[in-house]
Amino acid sequence: MSLALSLPAPSEPAASEALAIRLRRETADAHAQLENQLQLLGRVSDRQWFVCVLEGFLGFHMVWERAIRERPELRAFLEPRSRLPHLRRDLIALGRTTAELEALPHCFAAADLAADPAEALGSIYVMEGSTLGGQVIHRALKDTGWLPRGGLTYFQPYGSRTGQMWRSYQAFAEQTTSASRQDAVCAGANRTFALLQEWLAA
Repeated sequence: MSLALSLPAPSEPAASEALAIRLRRETADAHAQLENQLQLLGRVSDRQWFVCVLEGFLGFHMVWERAIRERPELRAFLEPRSRLPHLRRDLIALGRTTAELEALPHCFAAADLAADPAEALGSIYVMEGSTLGGQVIHRALKDTGWLPRGGLTYFQPYGSRTGQMWRSYQAFAEQTTSASRQDAVCAGANRTFALLQEWLAA
């Protein structure tokens, strides 16, 4: 999403490429719709817009991450990838208080994205992919006068390890997805894009 979910050409191994290529192809329209809705690269000077978007993501992640962690097969994978600390840090740096963050609405529908393990893996694809495009946003924000010290870490949570973390997602997806479950992974990714589009519009 400029959140930008611009995903690079998938890398080795070959079997992982097949799933990654299919995910990219089958989510392309949903990805473009959400990117066009958010227009983050076109609004880098709009501090309040970024506050609103980050608040929306916080409401999503508070439910979504809890639901993913309830799946034993995904809990350990997600733990080092949590974006909640970054969202809270960024919003407090932008002037929000802890009490204000606690009062934000929750996206309760995000829990459904973890109901099926393969669909949950597709949902993780969306959020991990956002760290790649997030690097573009991170660079675009650097010269804005409103950016807090340290930038907005939600968009670049892994720093120089972004590529490595993406490749580890690809490997994990390959290891845990049978050919018969690829449809469900793609469905989960598209459901995630659709929910984010609806939630962030609200």
